[in-house]
Amino acid sequence: MEMRTKYLSATKDGANGTEQGFGMVEFLIATVVLLIGLLGVLSLFGHTLLSLRFAEQNLIAKQKAREAIESIFTARNTAQVAFDQIRNVSNSGVFLDGLQSLKVPGADGLVGTSDDGAVETMVLAGNDGLLGTSDDKTLTLNEFQRQIAITTLNADLRQITVTLRYSPSRGFVRNYQVSSYISRFR
Repeated sequence: MEMRTKYLSATKDGANGTEQGFGMVEFLIATVVLLIGLLGVLSLFGHTLLSLRFAEQNLIAKQKAREAIESIFTARNTAQVAFDQIRNVSNSGVFLDGLQSLKVPGADGLVGTSDDGAVETMVLAGNDGLLGTSDDKTLTLNEFQRQIAITTLNADLRQITVTLRYSPSRGFVRNYQVSSYISRFR
């Protein structure tokens, strides 16, 4: 008595036949999809690094623009300057026209006027993260320029627009702008 064994091979649908794997077309499609995903993640990573690199300059620009607006409101509220003086020099006011270096305020306490002092500096915490220690860094704000433009809307209302321009890298210029309205009334 002879015993015969029959071997069956299964295919995808379970019927008799040969088993098949991925073809070259499926492999290429999967590779392209994977590469597109990886390129997306890489570009996001690069954009994040670029944003982190310029975060310090962006923060300085925002703060200096807001500081200029606040100094104008303070000068009006304390009667340090008359409301009619809150104009650009070209309109018989005290604020210089055009882009100016970022300088410390002069005797009048206002930035962007003719009596401003030297170019402004900032002291930043060093590697230890604490201000007032020996590793602090002094940053001179040479790459920043500020323009204070004041537009008269009527006898009692003016628009103040402060623009800060800076170059975080060679050939690349950024502007940060803040606008506000100021009235004769406190």
